[in-house]
Amino acid sequence: MLDQPLLLHRLEQIAAMLALGAGVAIAILAVLISVDIFGREVLAVSIQGTDEIGGYVLAFVGSLGMSLTLLRRGHPRIDLFFRFFPKTVQDMLHVLAQATMAGFAIFLAWHALGEFRETLRFGSITNTPLQTPLWIPQVVWVAGMGFFALTACVTTAHALLLLLTKQAAVSRVYGPPTVDEEVGHYVDMERTEDARD
Repeated sequence: MLDQPLLLHRLEQIAAMLALGAGVAIAILAVLISVDIFGREVLAVSIQGTDEIGGYVLAFVGSLGMSLTLLRRGHPRIDLFFRFFPKTVQDMLHVLAQATMAGFAIFLAWHALGEFRETLRFGSITNTPLQTPLWIPQVVWVAGMGFFALTACVTTAHALLLLLTKQAAVSRVYGPPTVDEEVGHYVDMERTEDARD
């Protein structure tokens, strides 16, 4: 696609792999919780630390999924009065939304990195039965936040470039999905499911 440079395409591929990894982690957690419930109810034995592992998984799953959500325009946008603005103002607001997201992502990544440094500095471990060194779950969380910040900065630069050189593409690439696009996405998913059957 002409509107998506190779760098964005590569970022989307990496983001999709990270999101897939997050999905696998959720599936493994679900199995672990099921085994723990079965063990407690039937065998009167519990796997220690399931809730702790669940907390780690939920923390890094969110960070790993943010980039793909951004690239697929899945973050919610409040656009109540948006359609009343002229097209040029709308395009500028799309770029501003990307820049705001980049600022937010950098803020999250910076604070995640700060927490990670403190953990390494003090050699922090959890006060739970697993005694997990906190750097282990935090390194995934920090990596996810860092990748989100990188992705948001690249998309902001691309949105600004489109605004300056190819303004007509800004709303198509960085505006919220239209109803037709969302319906088309679900129709494509249904066709893919039918093709597999």
